[in-house]
Amino acid sequence: MEQPRRWWQSVVPADWIVFSLPEDLVRERYTALLAALEELSTRGPMAGLEEIAAQVRSVGFHDPMTGPELRDALDQLAKWGFAEPFRDYTAPVRDYQGVVVRQEAWALTRKGRGIVAAVRAAVVDTRRALQLPSRLLDSVELTIRGILEHLAGDGGILPMDLDDVRTRIDELQRVTADFYTALAQMVQSDVTDDDVFGDNRDRVIEALRQFPREYGRALRRVETALSDLRTAGHRQIAEAAVAHAGLIDARDQQHWVEERVRRLSDLEAWFAPDGTVHRLISSATGAVYTLLVAIDRRYSARRRGSDLGVDFHSLARSLHGQPTDDDARRVYAAAFGDWPAWHATGGATDEDVAHGTAASAGAGRHQVEVTLREHERQGRASGRPRKVPDTSAQRAAAAEAAAAEARRRRRLADLLITGGEVGLDHFTGLESEPAEVLFRAIETALARFDAAAGRGVAHADGASVLIEVRPGIAGRTVSVELAEGRLTGPDLWVSVTLVDSGSVGGTDGRMDGRVA
Repeated sequence: MEQPRRWWQSVVPADWIVFSLPEDLVRERYTALLAALEELSTRGPMAGLEEIAAQVRSVGFHDPMTGPELRDALDQLAKWGFAEPFRDYTAPVRDYQGVVVRQEAWALTRKGRGIVAAVRAAVVDTRRALQLPSRLLDSVELTIRGILEHLAGDGGILPMDLDDVRTRIDELQRVTADFYTALAQMVQSDVTDDDVFGDNRDRVIEALRQFPREYGRALRRVETALSDLRTAGHRQIAEAAVAHAGLIDARDQQHWVEERVRRLSDLEAWFAPDGTVHRLISSATGAVYTLLVAIDRRYSARRRGSDLGVDFHSLARSLHGQPTDDDARRVYAAAFGDWPAWHATGGATDEDVAHGTAASAGAGRHQVEVTLREHERQGRASGRPRKVPDTSAQRAAAAEAAAAEARRRRRLADLLITGGEVGLDHFTGLESEPAEVLFRAIETALARFDAAAGRGVAHADGASVLIEVRPGIAGRTVSVELAEGRLTGPDLWVSVTLVDSGSVGGTDGRMDGRVA
């Protein structure tokens, strides 16, 4: 019997030959036929040629295929071991065509079903949207509690519960791999690429929002559930479930038990004191430094001139123009990062994109421009410097767009601020845009509901406001007339306040002032 952890030694190239055919049209014909047979396998034990031809068109393969061509393709799949024909000996035989009809029922073999399902899952998984589910650990806890509950009550559901363990492990692996991939690209990739930097920045920021808070909060409950599972015994649970797994052969039963025990041990290993989840939370906390370094690399690459000769010429003129040697040393230190800008003044919630903030250090005060803009002069982070065209028009357009976005956020904040706790009917007649921002934030606040505090808090995406939600009378529904229609939902008390600029930013570190 194949060892559970040595599946890779059983990979046979001939099992995957249909997916690696050199001619695209031939490969697409066979793979579309396999996809059609896989879907038909869930509707009946076998399918005739007409059903197969119709299903091939249904899965999206519209190239013409005659009956003999379809039969030849099925015969080839049978030679590869993917499909097999079935003869209906009860069909009447009146002529030669009747003999042929007996062979017109086909179905995938068990090997074919497994390989097609694996390839489909792999293709879909590679094209899936990146995810960071905030309630993943809660689902792990629910799965474990379900196993313990059914162990004491209804053992017939245990096989399905143990299959859910594999699903939870796969989800943990996807989340961890996605986060580490984004973190690695922040370090290795060219952060001046807007697409690469934007996608990975959003991934890291979302992880910083979730992992230390949501995952840390649910981690204690999961560890308690795993302790109860360990007390019940992994092998005892698997042996109680195998009686309901539908296996007849004793050897298959033993293999099934060993596989489920290994899955439970693997799930427990994820949450060990030095396990992957603890390292994931630590990595999310340490990703703050990685993100700051990437922002600094991006800022430096875009702020400095693309021609180093022009940069040094400007610096030399600045040094020559200083009245004293001390002033010249200050300019030199600021240019090469040796002069720390202590006590940098934090900006307001709505950043003024047209001006930088003043920074000071030491006993004297030295004015520097510390401005991180979304668009600047393009220049490669490394390599041979090259000249680039003037982008002043693009920078002006970017500044105007940022100013328009700031005005929009202020307008939405003015429409949403309540000045206290109000019911949902307070927002009667609200326009569609602020209503969308409001109710999306309410959904987020309800998802982050803190039972101890009795409320949920969330920042509105699109407006600089803080949403606090508290449940009203249980079982009561409220209808709100909005600009686009009527919204009916549970009774809630909502408080919308402006985000305080002091709570948004603020740093006790230091930044290096540099002369542009």
